[in-house]
Amino acid sequence: MSEQMMLLSDAAKVMQTTPLNVLMHIKRGLLKGVEEKGQWLVNHESLEALLAKTGGSKADNVCSSGCDKENACGGGCG
Repeated sequence: MSEQMMLLSDAAKVMQTTPLNVLMHIKRGLLKGVEEKGQWLVNHESLEALLAKTGGSKADNVCSSGCDKENACGGGCG
């Protein structure tokens, strides 16, 4: 049985964030995704699980563009 996959850009729209932030979620293991033929695909079930856990947005430990915490979270975005 194949997993339902969606384009990275579509996942970003659902999460109301940028494709880069979705890719960061994949790289940190918060979402399941694969790169096929130069294009990233996100596992739909992992996205639904993350949205249920976070209340419909991106995870707290992934900074958004324009983050005003100025690295106070310990991340490298500041």
